[in-house]
Amino acid sequence: MAKNPYPSDQQDKFMLRLPDGLRERIKAKADDNGRSMNAEIVQLLEREYPAPTDVMHIHLDNIRKVLDAYERTTDPKARLYFQHLVEAMAKSGHDLTFDDDDDLLGT
Repeated sequence: MAKNPYPSDQQDKFMLRLPDGLRERIKAKADDNGRSMNAEIVQLLEREYPAPTDVMHIHLDNIRKVLDAYERTTDPKARLYFQHLVEAMAKSGHDLTFDDDDDLLGT
């Protein structure tokens, strides 16, 4: 009985039907990124469906960024905005993000 020479032979496999033209688009993007098609698809899936612990870490990091911005400002309107943003983030899950480089208040 032959042994599987690669660890990837032990990983889950999933047959997938792709709409016309999608395989070529994936192949082109994988080539641009210097990856195999499989690695390209896995990268996209990992980004869209992160492991639960990764999601929680990212979510808490985003809330921390907003709280840091809240602490740095003395503008009452900005503080109220950041307060509402944290509340929305807490209710929405990981879908809301905050980039502290953004000028969200137009100031």
